[in-house]
Amino acid sequence: MQSCDTTAAAWLSHTEFAGNSAATGLLSRAISPSDFALNRDSLPVSAAADPHTAAAILELLDRGQVPTPAAVRTLIVQNQMRAEAERIERLGRRAQRNVEEFGRVLATLTQKYWDDHGHGPTRRDILQTEPVMHLIVEHVGDIAPSAVKHLWLIERVQRAGWIAFDATPRSLCAARRFHSAKYGNRVSLRPVNTIGTIVAAYLEDYRTEQGRPPRWSVLAHELRDDRGRRVFNDTADARTQQQWLHTAGWLALDEDLPVPGPRGRRALARRARRG
Repeated sequence: MQSCDTTAAAWLSHTEFAGNSAATGLLSRAISPSDFALNRDSLPVSAAADPHTAAAILELLDRGQVPTPAAVRTLIVQNQMRAEAERIERLGRRAQRNVEEFGRVLATLTQKYWDDHGHGPTRRDILQTEPVMHLIVEHVGDIAPSAVKHLWLIERVQRAGWIAFDATPRSLCAARRFHSAKYGNRVSLRPVNTIGTIVAAYLEDYRTEQGRPPRWSVLAHELRDDRGRRVFNDTADARTQQQWLHTAGWLALDEDLPVPGPRGRRALARRARRG
């Protein structure tokens, strides 16, 4: 037996590959590539003393690959990236459990940004504010600022109905949950997508029957959800919520009057097909 085979077999004797001739041969080629007329760096046996390196060597052998130094380094980096991604995913699920508090803070900060600047913040603007970073530390844990985006906070909060955005830069704005919170149960508490569909359906029905879009005051006064509760508190509330409804595509404007938007029309088309 060649010396490199002896060395490889001795190290593998303490692993699940003990007595495995195929694994011994692969490891031998990594330990002494010159014995196999291969021009590449050799894998020092001492490298296996490091737990991460040893694990990478065994994983490569399990795949039927030669654990060359380059292959080991690459796999260690990949495993570290995978482990970090899994950690961030777990932290993201933790953030989801506190989505209401994140939503309230993000929507409030976004609305203030609009009031101060006349346009929305970028995601980085809003996610790196002190209140949001404080909430992340409190509810999620220690996470690098560069990794905060991987928590998908903006998307989670958007699905919960606190903010809206489209592909337009700085379109981020406060949405239904933020604007309706001040009215408690005086207005509909239905989910945000249900509200959007109700608005689009009313606008389509009104235009079909009347031949024109409704005035904002009519929309605010007449519109009810599927349980008979008002969608908007008053005309001013409807005009305020115009922003997120337009941003999310539930409505569009025709000479400053509301008509169904592209998302609203798609929702109505799906409902018609199901019907």
